[in-house]
Amino acid sequence: AHTVRGKDCILAGYNAMIPYLCPELPEDQKEHLAYQVKIPLVMTNVLLRSGVAVDASGPAQYQCPGSFFPFVTKAPPVSLGGYQDRSHGEDPMVLWMAHAPAPRSDGTQSARDLYRLGRHRLYATPFATYEEEVKKQLTGMFGAKGFDAERDIAAITVNRWAHGYSYEYLQLHDPEWEEGQAPHELGRKPIGRIHIANSDSEASAYLHSAIDAAARAVGEIE
Repeated sequence: AHTVRGKDCILAGYNAMIPYLCPELPEDQKEHLAYQVKIPLVMTNVLLRSGVAVDASGPAQYQCPGSFFPFVTKAPPVSLGGYQDRSHGEDPMVLWMAHAPAPRSDGTQSARDLYRLGRHRLYATPFATYEEEVKKQLTGMFGAKGFDAERDIAAITVNRWAHGYSYEYLQLHDPEWEEGQAPHELGRKPIGRIHIANSDSEASAYLHSAIDAAARAVGEIE
């Protein structure tokens, strides 16, 4: 173990873990930091021995409402430096399939409740279930074009993100706070010489939000 001392610290991490790192925080700030719940996601890559059946279907991307994987797309071809994409005809193809493990609401639950339940479902779902759902859905989508799951699927990689995306407020479940009074704004107040920078502190899950948070945190340091 090593000890490091610094004049100031920029803390970039999951908001909900900050009260455990800084237990001396005021209780109301702990509550603000705990308000957001990470969105669980499952990103699955499927390597096909041949992309013929998928190409024969036409589209590169599919929206599949109500399906286990509501989003299916061909992985973008990569050409970099001396490597040029040659995935044509009977060449192998990678499909990317997204799954959000949130159960259907019973009418009393908020999105945050469902995300927590979805996280538990993600942990409890074995790989065999994902494999079965991949085969069933791709057969339904491309079977008419000659797709055979047992023959055509070479590999499946399931990336389970229990803490996938930062929580973004929803009009259906969250109030409209006055500017500066939302949980992410109150939760990111400096803690002594600790300045909080992460996408949670912007209530937005994307790269530009993390950059904005970093710029803000650096600007707080006098």
